[in-house]
Amino acid sequence: MTDTAERLLLALTQASYIDDGELALTARSLCNAAAQGLGIDRCGLWMRAGDGQSIRCIHLFDSHDGGHRDLPEIALTADQYPRYFAALARERSIVASDAAQHPDTAEFAIGYLDVLGISSMLDCPIRQHGRMVGIVCAENRGPARHWTPEEVAFLSSLSDLFGRALTAAERRDYRDRLEALNASLEERVAERTAELRAALEYLEQAKSHLVEREKLAALGQLVAGIAHEINTPVGVIVTAVSHSAEVLAEMRRAHASGELTRTKFNADLDELAEGLHMAQRNAERAASLVESFKRTSADQTHDVRAQFLLGGVLTDVVATLTPMLRRRRVVARLGAVPVVACDTYAGSLAQVVTNLVVNACTHGYGENPPENATIEIEAGGDALTAWVCVRDTGAGMSHDVRQKAFEPFFTTARAHGGTGLGLSIVRTLVEQTLGGEIHIDSSPAMGCAVTVRFPSKAPVQGAG
Repeated sequence: MTDTAERLLLALTQASYIDDGELALTARSLCNAAAQGLGIDRCGLWMRAGDGQSIRCIHLFDSHDGGHRDLPEIALTADQYPRYFAALARERSIVASDAAQHPDTAEFAIGYLDVLGISSMLDCPIRQHGRMVGIVCAENRGPARHWTPEEVAFLSSLSDLFGRALTAAERRDYRDRLEALNASLEERVAERTAELRAALEYLEQAKSHLVEREKLAALGQLVAGIAHEINTPVGVIVTAVSHSAEVLAEMRRAHASGELTRTKFNADLDELAEGLHMAQRNAERAASLVESFKRTSADQTHDVRAQFLLGGVLTDVVATLTPMLRRRRVVARLGAVPVVACDTYAGSLAQVVTNLVVNACTHGYGENPPENATIEIEAGGDALTAWVCVRDTGAGMSHDVRQKAFEPFFTTARAHGGTGLGLSIVRTLVEQTLGGEIHIDSSPAMGCAVTVRFPSKAPVQGAG
């Protein structure tokens, strides 16, 4: 290999544009180096089609025809030149000193070699990933030229450099596509995240609405029970007051007519006192019911963090629930509650106990509760933790039902108007608002005990 060829080859191997995959610049440089290193005036770079049945020129240097040209729109097919393509299929260099007579290139003699005045051809394969993807074709004009092994090695080295550039271009293309894919993926992830965030916000709003609806539904039952219960003492008050008014009217009539004796006066006074006492006792009973309901409903509809005694809240809840339970022929009993000071959400606690009692009444005892159907409520705790347990001796739960009891909209009483939200909302309130936990202990025909444990001092809302 001549000094000029070695110098040209060294310069190309150090060129950054080859490893940057700049194919057009590399093709021009290779053809230029081939022309200088081999002393020829025509060199072309051809790429093979995927099926191997055609090749297309991507760069041509011809000093007799304008110099360098990119994509000169020249193509050869296997149908036109079968022997030449058969030689290419062997993926070896074609060394044709007398191109018109060489068996691999003789097909070009008429209409190509003679027109362009080409006497000799040297074609070296371009390989990428171990297979031939194109050729570098050096063509000599003038007298036939005997290609030396050094010249074949030089052109082969140039073709190898273009194979390196092809790999670099492929790598760059992969990188660009990967970056585009990553950018697109990031956009899709951002869009999906936005959609999920919107869906989550919607679900949070829906959950809040469901909680409010369940609260109102529970309060509706309490209102019906309280209204029915208040009717009795109010009726007694009306009767007692009416009777007292009649007694007083009779006293006045007797006094006006002079017929009022001491004995009758004392008897009428006793009757008036009894009537007033009966009215007062029933008025106090009605007032107590209303006050318990007011506290419970206010807690449930305007839940704020407050300091309270656990036993006081449970007493109000049981007092408010009692009229509704009496109509269902079920008794709620609150055991002795030790003094447990709480700093948490009384409304959520009242809602939890209300739902658990209603759930026990509805699902535990059903439409036809047995005699002496009872719901026991126990509670306790200390400065750190408080607990409430609601227990019944009703139908109980199977293992499968117990596993799904807290799932939203799961209910075993849909035919009787069950929504499947009661226990789901209970768990939400216990875990997210009170910061506690809930546990069910139940088996078929053995009743059910639901225990709620929560910090006596509620965690800060939103704290991780």
